[in-house]
Amino acid sequence: MNDRRFERRRKIGLIGTATAAGLALSAVTPSDGPNAQSADRVAELARRAAVLAHEVSLLEHAHEIENLQRTYGFYIEEGLWTEAASLFADDATLEVAGRGVYEGRERILEYLRSIDDEFPQYGRLFDRMQLQPIVHVAPDGKTAKGRWRLFAQEARYREFAEWGVGWYENDYVNENGVWKIASLRRFERMYAPYEDGWGKTALPQPTFSSTLAPDRPSSLSHAPYPAVPATPAFHYENPVSGGPVYADSPAAHAAALPADLDAIEAALDDVEKRIGLLEDVAQIERLHSVYGYYLARNQWDHLAGIFADDGTIEIALRGVYVGKASVRRNLDLYGEQGIHHGVQHNHMQYQPVIHVAPDGRTAKMRSRAFSIMGNYGQAGLFMGGVYENELVKENGIWKIRKDQVFNTYFAPYDLGWRDLVPRDPPGITESNPPDQPPSVIFEMYPSTFVPPFHYDNPVTGRPVIVQ
Repeated sequence: MNDRRFERRRKIGLIGTATAAGLALSAVTPSDGPNAQSADRVAELARRAAVLAHEVSLLEHAHEIENLQRTYGFYIEEGLWTEAASLFADDATLEVAGRGVYEGRERILEYLRSIDDEFPQYGRLFDRMQLQPIVHVAPDGKTAKGRWRLFAQEARYREFAEWGVGWYENDYVNENGVWKIASLRRFERMYAPYEDGWGKTALPQPTFSSTLAPDRPSSLSHAPYPAVPATPAFHYENPVSGGPVYADSPAAHAAALPADLDAIEAALDDVEKRIGLLEDVAQIERLHSVYGYYLARNQWDHLAGIFADDGTIEIALRGVYVGKASVRRNLDLYGEQGIHHGVQHNHMQYQPVIHVAPDGRTAKMRSRAFSIMGNYGQAGLFMGGVYENELVKENGIWKIRKDQVFNTYFAPYDLGWRDLVPRDPPGITESNPPDQPPSVIFEMYPSTFVPPFHYDNPVTGRPVIVQ
């Protein structure tokens, strides 16, 4: 989401509300009377309010699409092939560039199942992260296009481990108010063994690949690194020097409002509320990014400061620390406050699926964690995991109410994911004990654990069941 667009929409909404109030006053001023000029002004205000409402709906659609694609990533990583396929339209296509196209949701499911066994499997790591979204919704709100970046960490315990990167150029369709994937096109730029890295070895395709024959050839003759790839065309032109993605205008699709001040005022009240919820999403995503920057620099006082007074933190089975003071105490488990020579932490937060309650007071978020940590001259460490957090808005400010991290792995740099020694999460530290025991017990790779989803499948509306 673009914060400047939110701010622009918010200001327009406030201006519209103020204008409506001014017109309401002028409408009851005896000197004016019900003349044609006043009626024209009311009609113009109704038109502007309708256009604004429609533009807000396009922003809401974009947020739903981002949640949809990120959910696809969460389903794929756990081998939830049936859930992932359910996110596609009946006549959707899935294209693996250079290899072929699978047509229809049933064939897409068949393709996914041919990659590997369904559901989480011991010793399989299949993290395919969905990053860097650029989403454009058509003015009629019925279709959309999106470009995403793929970042993959994949492994079979004791067999292989790989890095992978690429792109998606996708199409989406709105069917009866539900967004679905209409076309997923994946372009793999590079896959390389963890041990050699991409400076020495490039793989022609990921080891986790399907041998299922496609329904038709790929649209591009694509070859991954080190070859020069057939780059998928951008669905958009240069945003500064180029033209718009859609030639049509949102105003052409805005439903007309009655030229009645009460109806206009009600419409603007609704728009203002919806803008507020979209701003909430942006603020929550920003807060989560702030969390990562504080965590990466051991800024414990600042980090504890973004929690609610009754907030909790629960990481790596260390137990639940309740209240801001206990949150601050928990952070001492990860080292002294501040940056120290020879110590580096990088904690990245991404792929957020955010749902704000209708009243705008609470929210839930699922997102990813990826950390690169180390001590100079000693060791380096990767950590991957999933957040399932809760947030609360107090006096107009979003704060963390529950911070819970389910660690997927801790992998020493010299071993990677293939040969790491199985271990349990750190667990409780007796010298700095929690206020409550861990709320959920989980195991890390090469074992499997699916953190519970706070939301149902966005297309089927059913909860996710993991076997």
